Amino acid sequence: MRLSADPRAGWAALAFTIAVWASYLVAARAAVTTSFTPVELGLMRFLPGAVLFAPLLWRRGLRPGGARWRDVGLIAGFGGVLFVLLLTSGLRFAPVADSVIFTPAMLPVFVAGLARLIDGDRITGRRLAGLGLILAGAMAVGGWEALARGGGAWRGHLLFLGASFSWAVYTLAYRRSGLGATDSAAIMCFWTSLAFLPLALITGVDFLRGGWGPLALHGTLQGLFSGFLATLSFFVAITRLGPGTVAPFAALVPGLAALGAWAILDEPVGAVKLAGLAVVSLGVALASGALAPRRQRL
Repeated sequence: MRLSADPRAGWAALAFTIAVWASYLVAARAAVTTSFTPVELGLMRFLPGAVLFAPLLWRRGLRPGGARWRDVGLIAGFGGVLFVLLLTSGLRFAPVADSVIFTPAMLPVFVAGLARLIDGDRITGRRLAGLGLILAGAMAVGGWEALARGGGAWRGHLLFLGASFSWAVYTLAYRRSGLGATDSAAIMCFWTSLAFLPLALITGVDFLRGGWGPLALHGTLQGLFSGFLATLSFFVAITRLGPGTVAPFAALVPGLAALGAWAILDEPVGAVKLAGLAVVSLGVALASGALAPRRQRL
């Protein structure tokens, strides 16, 4: 990959992407506990992107980049519909700090396991240690919640794990499809929106139950920022900086999301969860290669 001589735009795009990824979880938690259903959030996230990607789809067709129907199904089904439904449903039962431990942090574990099963990829060294730390941190937090607090948080944990697995399936499907990031994003937004429409007819929607204010706020955060701009900014970051530089910054998402939930939603983060966040963040950093020598990450 030929990288840009001036990486400043790449760093700005990366910072924006990480901020949106972290804030998405906070916004989704606020939305599903106050004003909107998971199906409504799915439409809000993907429908604006489908409209904004319409010019590209008009020029390149509904399967841009020569995508196969299998690619369309895996990208939209697992990366779009299942991921959003499982994640937002889980946020009804458990707080943001739990979601980051069981969803983005567990992603490297599921990706590594599926890659090993499907492609025969080897898991060695720092990556294996990182995956072990992620599992230890997640099990510690989940066990503590179940034993010390009870309640229904375990339902959220299971849904978060399902969301993480769905995103891992999408990740491998995207890698094997050979599609570009923009084509993949267009496919996800359009076909996921299309899939959410019959769900909306079955469950019913009422975007104005909380008034115009929440609709405008969450429509902007979910659709414009998460569904469209962050997708493009991630592509810019990959192009300008390279995947080896970009990937390790995923380790920042759990801590930033938990901090945002504490500051905005007043969700406390106790000592056990703080320790769990620290352990899984270190695990993500190891598994993604952030702590490897630079020559091994390029």
